[in-house]
Amino acid sequence: MAVGSVERLAPPFRSVILRERQPGAGRRVVRSSGGLVGSVGVVCVVAALLGAGLLRWQPARGRTDGLTAAAIAGVRGGSTAALVVAVVELHLAGVLDTDRRGRLRRVVHAHSGQDTTPLHRAARTAFGRDLSWADAVTTPPVRRAREETRTDLVHRGLRCSPARLATSSVLATATFATGALATARGAWWTGLPMTALPLVLLCAPARTLAGHRLLRELRRRHPLNGAAAPDGTPSGPDGAGLLTALYGRRALRLLLPDFAARAALLGGRGARETVARTGSDYGPYEGSGNAASYSGDL
Repeated sequence: MAVGSVERLAPPFRSVILRERQPGAGRRVVRSSGGLVGSVGVVCVVAALLGAGLLRWQPARGRTDGLTAAAIAGVRGGSTAALVVAVVELHLAGVLDTDRRGRLRRVVHAHSGQDTTPLHRAARTAFGRDLSWADAVTTPPVRRAREETRTDLVHRGLRCSPARLATSSVLATATFATGALATARGAWWTGLPMTALPLVLLCAPARTLAGHRLLRELRRRHPLNGAAAPDGTPSGPDGAGLLTALYGRRALRLLLPDFAARAALLGGRGARETVARTGSDYGPYEGSGNAASYSGDL
């Protein structure tokens, strides 16, 4: 009866070499089927990584007609960034202002030119009383308007949907775990790429290739350098809103540093209070409805 012994155990995706000892027959080297299994595993990992990338970054082209500055901010940083632009535009139009505690409040009725999106209408509704930025984000009108904005951008192909984003993250996490295991077992030549590439996917923004292209083109046409007037103030609500949408906090620090700091739009700690989590305190939601009313055809 032949006696087999394992001479060495190779890391994942390498062939396992077995040496069989047979009486009177010397040694015979037999290559196990580990090489075939390893090759199939590599193919599966590459396919999972490719699928994760397609889910996160497709489509390459989207619908950009009729996008407002708030919607462009949503492409860059999500619905919260879009709400920041809406608040900035309402402030520059004289609709919103802050008190000494940093709370925002509507001071006049909305300007017709700055009240065209669900986020603008929701902000005007929420800030009918003194409210901090941290609490305004969680009010029912604002939550519903943010969801409408997110849905519209997904339909346009500019942002990745939550379902596709979750599936992509699962595939990337599985690939990362496989690569980390392979690296730990010594197969660094396959493990390191499978560890690094999923991290790129997991850390990438949730916008599609179409969204990346849109931002790149708009930033080329609207650079931040030299955007402010000689006295340091923004040239107008439209220009400030678009620059804030494209550059976020960098534009706020340049164009509206005092207002942004008081309202905690730069990430600082502002006033916070307990607010009701129902819509009864805010009246009817004025921002509800079809998102196409402010951003063109879906």
